[in-house]
Amino acid sequence: MSRRWWLALLPVLALVCCVTGLAAGALAFSPLRERVLALLGLRPQILAAEMVPDDAILYASLSYNLQAQPGYETIRRAYLENPEVQRVLKEWKDQLREEAEIDFDADIAPWIGPEIGLALFPASPEALEEGRLPLVLLVASRDHSKADAFLERLRQLAEKEGRRVEDRAHRGRSYQLWISEGPQNPPLAIGRLGEFVVVAVTEEAFQRVADRAAGEGQPIATSPRFRKVIQALPAQSVMMFYLDYQAMQKLSREALPRLQPGAPDLESLLGPQSQIIQAIEGAGFAVELQAQGLRLQSIMVIDRAKVPQDLRASLDAPPISEALLGRIPENAFGFLHSARIGGSLRRSLEILRRNPEARRQLQDMEAALGIRLEEDLLAWMTGDLILAALPAPAGAPSEIPVGVSLWIGTDQPEAARAGLARLEDALAMMGVQVEESTRVGQAVRIVIAPTGERILAYTVDPEAMQMVFPADAFEGYYKPARAITGNPRFRDIRSQLPAQISSLFFLDTFALWDLIEEQIPGAEGATFREKVRPFLDPIRGIGIAGEATTGAEIQRGVLFIRIAPPGS
Repeated sequence: MSRRWWLALLPVLALVCCVTGLAAGALAFSPLRERVLALLGLRPQILAAEMVPDDAILYASLSYNLQAQPGYETIRRAYLENPEVQRVLKEWKDQLREEAEIDFDADIAPWIGPEIGLALFPASPEALEEGRLPLVLLVASRDHSKADAFLERLRQLAEKEGRRVEDRAHRGRSYQLWISEGPQNPPLAIGRLGEFVVVAVTEEAFQRVADRAAGEGQPIATSPRFRKVIQALPAQSVMMFYLDYQAMQKLSREALPRLQPGAPDLESLLGPQSQIIQAIEGAGFAVELQAQGLRLQSIMVIDRAKVPQDLRASLDAPPISEALLGRIPENAFGFLHSARIGGSLRRSLEILRRNPEARRQLQDMEAALGIRLEEDLLAWMTGDLILAALPAPAGAPSEIPVGVSLWIGTDQPEAARAGLARLEDALAMMGVQVEESTRVGQAVRIVIAPTGERILAYTVDPEAMQMVFPADAFEGYYKPARAITGNPRFRDIRSQLPAQISSLFFLDTFALWDLIEEQIPGAEGATFREKVRPFLDPIRGIGIAGEATTGAEIQRGVLFIRIAPPGS
């Protein structure tokens, strides 16, 4: 290319660079950036939040721009192409057409946009008592003329059913007001405000959205509390939820005396612990579609400065001891794992004992049984608790489909044996006997019911107290050769949870669905297999974990559902 061409192109290239730079700057520092990123699926769809006043108590947003999600192919193959799912969707559309005279494909699909928002506004106790809940639904429109035609169609159907529909206007925006009979059925306001079709349970709620659409006040999207919650959640999600916890508490305090006279307040129920609840500023969750399944992250934002110094330690969540997972057999259907169970139970007892009646009942129970809960039982519970559901041992009665094993970690085995011996003495007063046995080289105590049935077996070793049901399952449940940590579905789920966790729940649904089907007899079992299993079979496992934190303002929990398409 000649020098003359380069000289001619230089001004054009300079202009392109300037325009590109200005555009990039505008996107980086303006709401348009959020809109573009949301449409690309790189931010939560919270465009409707611009229409919601900043004092909303809760706000939720659903985006069905699934193609932008990393896990879209997984969901498509597992469900969207599932013949049974398609059949259910067709039945739903047919029912909507027959009962409501609405054709989804003709009346709704042509205009509905990529986002749905839901908001709840503050309300007086009187309004709640009268059933006037200021709830608003916002549905994005991508074809306004077709959206308006749908609203007119709704009006015709309402009038056909004998409902009175009035035309109203607010700030130059027209809407329909559906008049209902009776004070418990407030008018329903429906109309299109800009890019959204708005359905409000009260006329006042609709007008508040119309005010916001006209530029009055500030949107919830600019609320510092809202932004703190949203920024702590994953940026790429299909659904998000926000709760202004302080506003919800205020509404509850004002409304509860009228809705439930005589109901105890939070302070009388929890005592000083109620100050932790009052320090929660906001909460929220977001749902992501990952390549391996669906993940939900939930958070709470806590103002630790509002929590008394002596209670702040209770906000910390210590990590579980994952070494104890090696005690769970690989074929477990599921388990619950909680860190430092003794301390948690002691705090619960402290709260109970603040109630005079509960304190009296606990004292009476301890006196009758001859045990002291804190000294004889909780003191030696220095480790974690695990409760697992396992396949029933061979030869177990058919009415026992699963076995159960309980582990409580301890570094005080002698204190544990002494405390459990006192518990055995208390059970003896009820006719329950305990005998000594040896299984797999371990001293085991067998608990025998008054009927002579061997119901439980337990042992204490240097690591934990383990109790199993039924008693004959002890050999299979004690220190298995293959542990849950080798289960591939557990490993998949554990990789999606926080690195440090304070609690863990796992369900191996791959094996569980077969067990459930075996328990359903005859035709009901066939119906379960044909109608329900197609929805359940792609779900291979479920995990829930709380993040271990110390001194953190944000507390986080994660739920992950492992989804595998058929044939994968």
